[in-house]
Amino acid sequence: MKYLEKYLSENNIDAIITTGPPHSLHLIGLKLKKKLNIKWIADFRDPWTDIDYFHQLPLTKKAIKKHHQLEQQVLKNADATLVVGETMKENYKKFSKNIHVVTNGYDSSENEKNNIVLDDKFSITHIGLMNSDRNPIILWKALAELSEENNAFKNDLEIKLIGKLSDDVIADLEKYQFKNVQKTNYVPHKEVQKYQRNSQVLLLAVNKVPSAKGIITGKIFEYLQAKRPILAIGPEDGDLAEILKNTNSGIIVDFDDKEAIKKSVLNLYKSYKENRLEVSSKNIEQYHRKELTKQLSVILKQVVNS
Repeated sequence: MKYLEKYLSENNIDAIITTGPPHSLHLIGLKLKKKLNIKWIADFRDPWTDIDYFHQLPLTKKAIKKHHQLEQQVLKNADATLVVGETMKENYKKFSKNIHVVTNGYDSSENEKNNIVLDDKFSITHIGLMNSDRNPIILWKALAELSEENNAFKNDLEIKLIGKLSDDVIADLEKYQFKNVQKTNYVPHKEVQKYQRNSQVLLLAVNKVPSAKGIITGKIFEYLQAKRPILAIGPEDGDLAEILKNTNSGIIVDFDDKEAIKKSVLNLYKSYKENRLEVSSKNIEQYHRKELTKQLSVILKQVVNS
């Protein structure tokens, strides 16, 4: 606060943007707004009290109440609020009069069209952390049943999990004894892009938590860039489902609908066997970071000139 107050007083700054999490940064913006009356945009890349793990934090009732109060103070005092999806916007509308959806996005890779050789196996790849809330138990059950019912499927299936796995994910994989499982703890980002582009199917598992409807994991936008079929598990009426629908980039199945997952996987597998497993995605350019920056520049100018 002291440093920024001095800096803003001595320099000709039009506006400040605070971005969270950590949402404590918004409290700095709130204090600067009250003290200097500077134009201020509060950017929420994740919700505050609706974030997927909030219900797991060891907080007292008093502390929970305080979190809600601080969140509302930020929303009420910011000149504009940025959120990543429509559910967040709807939840915040009662506290903020000037709220905009600016999603996360992807950057172009110079080599994105080069060296694309699809995996020989029917690979289902998940990139990123897979914690307990994100463990797609119903998918493991479905894949195990399909492997039992279809020996060719069993031999062709390859599960690739790139990123840290929780103990229960590892336990489930061992329980079902899948023939081909590749577990890789960490790879550089360029390697991640290669895994995404070369995979037959990209798996997206939404956290099974109270706020699941509003969760849009950042990896969805890189998945879109990879242009491989996406199989998502999560709310069929959520923000992620809307993105998949609008971009024609994949399918989403509800957390507990095993039969629908089996049917979806079998359809993907059939296309794989017929050598025609591809996706005709559309409208993904809107998620390029250049387009998102353009949106942000318009909002910033409106705030400064208001």
